[in-house]
Amino acid sequence: MLLKYGLTNAPSILPMLDDFSDEREVREYCWQVLRTYPDLTKEDWIIGIEGGDYIYSFGGNYIFITDDIWSFNLVASQAVLDLLVERIRQV
Repeated sequence: MLLKYGLTNAPSILPMLDDFSDEREVREYCWQVLRTYPDLTKEDWIIGIEGGDYIYSFGGNYIFITDDIWSFNLVASQAVLDLLVERIRQV
């Protein structure tokens, strides 16, 4: 899935938000910011019992999200991560 959307070597947002207390907090803020994009679209997904892996797009960009009961991660190009981190910090 990562290869298909050009995200094979994309970095994670987690190191950029290392001052947040845990992944649950990062998850909440990421989804809060992502939902502000009216063109946010779920492109592809693999769902398991406890969660799944998802590709979303907005503004012509792709992001990969792993979201399950144990962890959360978002990977994207550095430019997209910079944009999201800036907006998360504003919230």
